Amino acid sequence: MDTQLLLAALAECRDGIVITDAISPKNRIIYANKAFQMMTGFSESELIDKGSRFLLGSKTRPTAAKAFRQALGEGARVQVTLSSICKDGSQKWLEISGGPFEYKGEKKRYFIGTCRDVGDRVEAVEALMASEIKFEKTDVETTVSSYDIVTSLYNRSYFEEIAEREWTAMLREHRPLSLFLIGISNLAGFKEQQGLDASNRLMANTASALRQVFRRGIDLVAKYDEERFIVISTGMAWEEAEAMASRLKDVVDGELLQRAPKEENLHGSIGVATQIPEEGFHVDHLIEAAEHALLKASSYSEGSIVVAESECVA
Repeated sequence: MDTQLLLAALAECRDGIVITDAISPKNRIIYANKAFQMMTGFSESELIDKGSRFLLGSKTRPTAAKAFRQALGEGARVQVTLSSICKDGSQKWLEISGGPFEYKGEKKRYFIGTCRDVGDRVEAVEALMASEIKFEKTDVETTVSSYDIVTSLYNRSYFEEIAEREWTAMLREHRPLSLFLIGISNLAGFKEQQGLDASNRLMANTASALRQVFRRGIDLVAKYDEERFIVISTGMAWEEAEAMASRLKDVVDGELLQRAPKEENLHGSIGVATQIPEEGFHVDHLIEAAEHALLKASSYSEGSIVVAESECVA
């Protein structure tokens, strides 16, 4: 295909697109399309040859920045939410998804990233958290916490409220929503044999491992009930969700093997459901599909991964 045609197509893309020289000391920008220029306010001449780190805003979470740097260093794919500095000094939340590509035999040299403005979504979540904190401080007798005490994750009540908001947002944008339900087999037996404190430590350590897997600022990891975790990922289609579930299974099993005696036979099971929201359906349909998938996955002796198959799941 003609190179000029490809460049013209990239230039007109609605999402911001940036290409960098990933092996240069500052990850030098070599291409930025019109959409990215409009997002940041910088012109093409102001972006080209600049190190990409000059765009990194102070609101960026350390784990997200680390994941981005690690992906560049290792030549790996990444999807993170970063705060980006605009020309007028303001900061904008961008979801960046991309990875390396080969050009003229130079593997891992070039990195292409697509950027999408997710500021409204991030601000909505932050506003909700702020309102809850204010409520808790002003009504001590009826304090409502968003967090699970044992794992420091969000609890089920908070998760369900955010899940409804994300469903509505994805319905409007016609983008997919993926849900992961993670169970631990034989946890009740482990608690009986090892005690409540050991069980709580195991859940807390597993929660920490899950947070390391889901690093995007718009991913929500929560404690669903005594033996299960739940994660909702916006904009994640089923192919990526299936790959993520495989990685998730390895991480959870590795954590259980490290923290629990082998004879306890603890294993992780993953139920996955993905859907592009449609009118007439609700996020509860997605949760139900994931629960059915997890039930099937848990029936295997060493746990498994099951991706939901349902007429409401894309």
